[in-house]
Amino acid sequence: MEGHSGAPFSYAETRPYEVAGSLSELQGPERGVVVLPLELAWGGRTEFDLDDDYDRSAAYKIVLEEGGVEHQRQLINGRLLVEHWDEILPARPVRALWERRFPQLRHAA
Repeated sequence: MEGHSGAPFSYAETRPYEVAGSLSELQGPERGVVVLPLELAWGGRTEFDLDDDYDRSAAYKIVLEEGGVEHQRQLINGRLLVEHWDEILPARPVRALWERRFPQLRHAA
């Protein structure tokens, strides 16, 4: 979304985001508690229970918006990402990038 002057509306629209090359390289855990590094979870909370829908969505949103490909590979599970894509709700530019790279996400939502 652009402001009246044609300038980007928010930082999220101008920030560079990384997207993994394939879903199969996303080999993060499927269950249990994941601890996000401070460079990603700088807002305070670092531990998220992947067995809890809210926690999993929150952790994935953080990793998608703040992390690089290496973080994504280690912390996101490709199967869970597809299965729960409609629950994650990343920033619009992030969602668009991921759905453009992986059309199956768009169809999963």
